[in-house]
Amino acid sequence: MKRIIFLLFACLVCACRPCAGFDLEDVRYTPEDSVRFCAVAEKMLPYAQEPAQQLIIRVAKEFLGTPYVAGLLEQEPEMLTIDTRHSDCILFVEMCLAITLAVQSDDCSFEHFCQITQSLRYQGGEVDGYASRNHYTSAWILQGESNGLFTEVSRETGGVPRGQHFNFMSTHPDSYKQLAGNPGLVERIADTEAWLNGFEYYYLPQSNIDNLCKGIRTGDIICFVTPVAGLDIGHVALAYEHNGQMHFIHASSAAKKVIISEETVADYIKTHKSTCGLRVVRLSGE
Repeated sequence: MKRIIFLLFACLVCACRPCAGFDLEDVRYTPEDSVRFCAVAEKMLPYAQEPAQQLIIRVAKEFLGTPYVAGLLEQEPEMLTIDTRHSDCILFVEMCLAITLAVQSDDCSFEHFCQITQSLRYQGGEVDGYASRNHYTSAWILQGESNGLFTEVSRETGGVPRGQHFNFMSTHPDSYKQLAGNPGLVERIADTEAWLNGFEYYYLPQSNIDNLCKGIRTGDIICFVTPVAGLDIGHVALAYEHNGQMHFIHASSAAKKVIISEETVADYIKTHKSTCGLRVVRLSGE
C-alpha cells in the first residue's frame, strides 16, 4: 500500500502540466495501469534528453516479463483501451513509444500518454467506432509518419518493392466479431484497405536478410512481413543489439511474456514460416 501511495505521488510529480482537452472518462483503464505508467515515466525522466531510439529501449526493458495477452482491444464499446500490465506485440511497441514521447515532452502525465496512444492507434487520432482503429500495421506506420514521429526506412536500408495488397479483413469478416454480420462496418474497413492499396511498400526480403539486417539500428521498430495474402505484418518488435548481434525485444506469444529474443533478427526470419521479410521504422531525430 505504501508503494502504491508513493507511485501515485510520483505520478503527480511527473505531470508537468495538465493535458488540455483530453478526458480520461473516455479511456478504459484501471488505477494499476496509471500507477505503472507513472512509475516507469518517473524512472525515465533523468534520461529524457537521450535520443528517442536509446530511450525507447530503456522503457522496453522496464516491461520485460510483462504477460502476453491477445485480444486486449477487442472490447465493446470501442474506446481507447490502456493496459500497462499486459500486452501483445503491437501494443507493447506502441506503449513503449508513447511513454518515450511523453517523457521527452513537457507533459509526462498519464493523460498525455493516453492522448499520444490515441493519436497512434486511431485514424486522425479520433475514436469513431471499430473501423477507426488502425488495424493494419501499415496504417499505423503511415499515421505515425504523418505526425512526424518516425519514418519508414525499409527502402533506404536496401529494401525491394513489395507487391502488397490489403483485403484480408473485408474478405474474412467472420474472423472478427465486430465485422461478422455487419456489412456497413465491413464497407468502412474495405475503404481503408483501398486507401492503403494506393501506396508503394518496400521490405527486406528473407533471401538477403543476413546482409540487409546490417542496416538495422537499436531502437528501430521492426515489422515482420507475413506471406498471408491480404495482410501486411504478422509481428512487431524493437531491434536491440545484444552481445554484438541484432536481436529484438518483443511481446512473445510463444513465451507468453515480453522478452529479449534468443534468436537474432536474421535467424528469426530465416526459420519462421510466418514471416518472409522485414520492414524497418526509425524514430525521428535519429
